[in-house]
This record gives sequence, C-alpha cells and structure tokens, in this order.
Amino acid sequence: MAESDQWCSPPVIADALLEFFQGPVDVDPCSNKRSIIKARRAYYRGGLVLPWCLADDVAGRRRTVYENFPYSQGEAWTAKALAEMAAGNVEELIRLSPMSTSTQWWADGCEKPARNPRILALKKFAFIMPGHTTVGKDTCRHEPVIVYYGASTDRFTRAFAHLTRWTTWGR
Repeated sequence: MAESDQWCSPPVIADALLEFFQGPVDVDPCSNKRSIIKARRAYYRGGLVLPWCLADDVAGRRRTVYENFPYSQGEAWTAKALAEMAAGNVEELIRLSPMSTSTQWWADGCEKPARNPRILALKKFAFIMPGHTTVGKDTCRHEPVIVYYGASTDRFTRAFAHLTRWTTWGR
C-alpha cells in the first residue's frame, strides 16, 4: 500500500478531459511533477491558497478546472473549490474524488453550489501511484466518482461514459 494519498490521474481520465474541454484544462490546482493532466496552469503547491484562474484571463474563455485532490484532505479542497466557484474564478469544474457520502465535505459539495453537480460513479481503475510515473496495478481503496459543475452535462456524460459503473445524478 502506498504511504501517500496523492495518486495521479491515469490516462483514461487525462484523455477524457482533453476530449471534454477540447484541449487543456485552464487550471489544475492539485498537480505534481508526475501528472499527465494537460493544463495551462498547474500548481505543484499552493492550490489551497492561490486563485484558480489564469493570469491572462481572456473575456469569453470558459474558466475550467480539474481537481484530483489528496483524498485525506476532502474538507479543505471542497471548501476551496466552492469558494473559487462563488468568486467567479471557475465556470466549469471536474473533480475526481472518492465517493464519501457520510462526510460533511461531500454534502457541502453536493448541496452548496447554485447548480446541482453531475456525479458519475466510476469503475475502479489503476492510478499512477505515488513515487511512480506509470499506471500501477493497484486501484485506490475508495469508490471513485467524477463530479462536474457546469452547464455541459450531456457532453460531460458522453466524454466519461466509458468509465462509468452505474448511474448518474444531477441534471
């Protein structure tokens, strides 16, 4: 078992993100040097304090963020995501997360945004494990979900449908 919960998103997620956003995501606030997520701005540290927007924010550009946070820090990362959406820094947010329906941070993420998030329950898949640069054999020990906040719910569902295990919630 890995000593860290900072597992990098695998190619199946990275490829679906590129398809959905039709190119790189604007900001990945939870990145690291091993990440394969294509982002215009990747924070290797400071994602909980820095604004989730581009320095060269252009009028009319969708403000997109992808977040695969350390799963032991769900409360802090959820609070930050909600604050960034409320501040207008984020128009579309995709979060790779454990399904943790008994926690307050999960309830906050589902109830507090003005828009009801779309939630897809995913099949278990292998992540890029801590300390490695390729996909490992192990999956994370949590049931993974991918959560979308934004207006393009049908396109989101199509981009990630091949990874779903069962149903969707939200719009």
